[in-house]
Formats: sequence, structure tokens, C-alpha cells
Amino acid sequence: MKTGKSILIATAMLANAASMCAQLTWASKDIHYASDYALPNQLTTDTLIHAWRGERVGAVALIHIPQGQTAVCSAKISGQLPASASFVDYVLTDDFRNCGIHPDTLPAWRVPDIIDTQAGSVHLSGETRPVWVTVEVPRDAKPGKYKETLSVDGQQISLNISVSEMTLPKPSQQAFHLNLWQQPYSVARYGKVEPWSKEHFNLLKPYAQYLARAGQSTVSAILFYEPWGEQSNDLFLPMIETTKKADGSWSYDYRIFDRWVQFMADNGIDGMIECFTMIPWEMNFRYFDESAGEYRFLKTTTDTPEYRDLWLNFLKAFASHLKEKGWFERTMISMDERNLSDMLNAYAIIQEAEPRFKVSLAGNYHPELIDKLYSYTILLTEAYPPGTVERRREKGLVTNLYTCCSRPEPNLFSNNASADAVWIPVYCTSTGHDGYLHWSFMNWTDNPLDDSRFKLFAPGDTYFIYPEGRSSVRYERLVEGIQLSEKARLLREKFIANGDAASLDRLEKALNPIKMGIVDTRSTTAATVNYLKATIDQLSSR
Repeated sequence: MKTGKSILIATAMLANAASMCAQLTWASKDIHYASDYALPNQLTTDTLIHAWRGERVGAVALIHIPQGQTAVCSAKISGQLPASASFVDYVLTDDFRNCGIHPDTLPAWRVPDIIDTQAGSVHLSGETRPVWVTVEVPRDAKPGKYKETLSVDGQQISLNISVSEMTLPKPSQQAFHLNLWQQPYSVARYGKVEPWSKEHFNLLKPYAQYLARAGQSTVSAILFYEPWGEQSNDLFLPMIETTKKADGSWSYDYRIFDRWVQFMADNGIDGMIECFTMIPWEMNFRYFDESAGEYRFLKTTTDTPEYRDLWLNFLKAFASHLKEKGWFERTMISMDERNLSDMLNAYAIIQEAEPRFKVSLAGNYHPELIDKLYSYTILLTEAYPPGTVERRREKGLVTNLYTCCSRPEPNLFSNNASADAVWIPVYCTSTGHDGYLHWSFMNWTDNPLDDSRFKLFAPGDTYFIYPEGRSSVRYERLVEGIQLSEKARLLREKFIANGDAASLDRLEKALNPIKMGIVDTRSTTAATVNYLKATIDQLSSR
């Protein structure tokens, strides 16, 4: 007993000593702080941020435990507004920013990106660790000043929040069109549960909620096996089972599709249903052959009778099912980066089967498709002809931009500047587009909490949300960018309605550096974003 008591006393003394030496300061969200980062001599223990009602705002603090000291730290935030504080954990990345096979010869390094909402405490020894603070400003909050106190390892610092009288729309009602493609099978694999079991849906819920909080506009649904030719870590298995019966007719089992779409709606995502795809990358269509009692593949092209027969039957039956469910108007037959001739062939079959079906494409611009597609998304580096987006908007059509592995920056890779995630949404809407598409929200690697690198693509390109409900710096900053885009839109509408030309001019001048799309060492995404934020904060308080 004496030995045990001595250990307890020694442990308490060690913890107290660490607390006396620990340092806590507010820091910039624009910097990736390494674990050996040395805090400045002048600490920031009191800071001010501006927010609208209904806004989700983030802030970063740093806790530093000196060399030779060890501490088990917990982070808590308390005050007048709903808030949380979580330690930021590190994940491996490297400097690869391209498509194709990921080289294994590049030096790896750790980037702070995982916002570990699951860890109540962390063990720190002679290191610096970021702490992410999230504040959800209620929509009915009274305008004015609010104070929060962050406590880490016995240290306390103050966060002051100036809440404007301006109010953001609910995420489900925002004008910004967000399209982040989902991979539910990755969650089942990582969680070691049966796909579409009760346990699977329980694991999926946090990710549906993250998407809904960001204002997600679409549900990703898979019609046939592997639209993308097995390029991801987990297979995209079909949500509709297609069977060729002994008499040559076709039948379809929609149970998984129905459960998935309803689950997403129950969690706040009841917009468009994006169904992949009539033109997969390998043009193989798996079906169950009733006579043979096994799965078979139809390998074909879009100009054959077999392709037409497969899809005419599928689309007619699918349309009937969607109408019964009340989902037909929400549904798009969707393609990804397919060529013009195949698109026109598929479109002709869609028109023959059910001409009211909506069609979407993420890929190159083709003038032949501009009036045929309900949703058209091209690369952020490209541009539609002048007047095209406006004409499509008048018809109620959606016109977006997307990033993928082909653009080094700005992008959402784990090695990109965190401000890139803010810059992208603002660029999309400041150039007149409806929103942004990214092809992967949760296509996890084998060890997503440790290594963001994958055999293909840039590190982190395949996911930017983490297992077990963990958020990320990239996700939070993307939400920040969407909210900033909405603020600019609402202020513009206000200034035009009030005839406030001076304020409108200030807003447009602050947007212009992002709208021009120039990103270099003199005009970083952090610099242009912070200039816009400062301007909007000033204009919001008038």
C-alpha cells in the first residue's frame, strides 16, 4: 500500500509540474503545426472572432508541453454558446499531387488533420498539439458579444465571439449546391459489419449528419457493380440487384437502394439522387443469371443492341419504381468523365425509356450536352462559354465545378493548405456557378487514421472525413468556405436591395482576388480568404 500511495503522489506531482510549465495559446487555422513546433514568446490568451447567427465557426489553439515533461491532457470549453473542443491528431501524407500510381519513394510526413471528437484526453510528452474548437451559433442568438473559455491541462484562454444580426440559412436551405460522393461500403469494411445491416446504418449515421450539416445536395446510389472499375480501396457494389430470368426477361430488387435513400432522407439529405451509371469505366455490367445460377458480366459498348436492351428494360422498370416511391423527380442518371459519343448514345436510350429522366455528367464541357443535362459539372480549371451558366439557371438547371487529382492546388488533399478548402467554394460561386463537387468523401485507405496515402491519386484525395465519427480540419474549413460563399451572396442581395453601391463595391473588390483564380506565393489562398473574411466581418456589422 505504501508503494502504491507513493506512485499516486509521484504521478500527481508530475502532472502538477507539467501543468505549471504547459503553455496554451490561440493560433492560426491556416498553418499545419508540427508536433515539435515551438510556441512564440508572446502567447495569445484572448482572441475575437466574428460570426453570423446559424454559423458553425472554428478556432485553433496550441497546447505545448515542454521537453522532459509529460501530461495527460483533456480539453474543455465552456461559456454562453454551444461549443466543443477536440485535440487534432496527425495522419501521414507526402508531397505527391497528381493522378496515377502513387510513388512509394517520396518522404512522408505527418499533417494535423484528424479532429478527434472521440478522445477525451491525450498523452503528451515534450510536444505541441493543436486543439480544434467548434462553436455552433444558435439561429436565435441575440446579436452581441459572447465569451467562451478553453481549458487544457490547467491552462485557460478566452474566445470572444461577436455575433452579427445577420442570419445564415439552414444548411438544407442554402443556395450553395454541395455534391460530395459517398462510399458506404468503406464504412462497413472498416467497421467489420455486414453491409446494410442495422450495425452498418448505425455506423453510417455520423457521416450522413456531417454531410447534412455542410448542406449536402445529393445522395450517391450505385446501379451496377463498380462504376469506376475497382479504382478505390473498397468496391462500389450495386444497390439494385439485376436478374436475368430463365425466360429472358429482367427483374430488379430495389430493397438496398430504397433503404439507403430513405436513410439519407431521415438524416436530412433529401435532395437529388445521383445514380451511377450507364457508362462505367470498364463497360461491364454484372447481373445474376437465373438459368446458370451465377453472376455473369455483359461486356458491351453503348452502340450495341445488347446495351440498348439492358438499359431500356432497366430504366423503364426503375422509372416505375421511383414514381411509386415519389422519388422520380429527384433522380438523375449520372455519368462521370465519359466521352461525347457514349453520352449521346446513353442519352438517346434514356429518352426512349422515359424522356423525363434527369441526366448528369461530371466531366469535360461539350456544347452538344449543355441543354440535355440537368446537372453539368466541369473541372475547376475550365470555363463554360459566357452566358451559359446564367441561361441554365433560368431553366432551373444545376451547373457546378469540381476538383480531382489533376489539379495540384487549390484542392482537398491532405498535403494542401487548409485554406484551400475555404477558397474553393467561394471561387465556385464568385465565378457564377451553383456549387462544388468532390468525388470522394469517405473512400478510406486500409488505415485511414494513420496514413492518408493510397496506391492511386494524391494523399487524402480519397477521403476527408475519418472513421468513428471523427471530423477533419479539411471538412470544417470546407464548411467555412460554403458559409463564406452564402454570406457574400446574402450581403450582395442586401446591398442591391438597399441601393448601397459603396458597400457592394467593397464586397466585389474583396471577392475579386478569389474570382480571378490566381494562386501563388504572393496571392495564397489564406491571404485572399482572410481579406474577404475581414471585409465581410466589417460589412456585416454595419
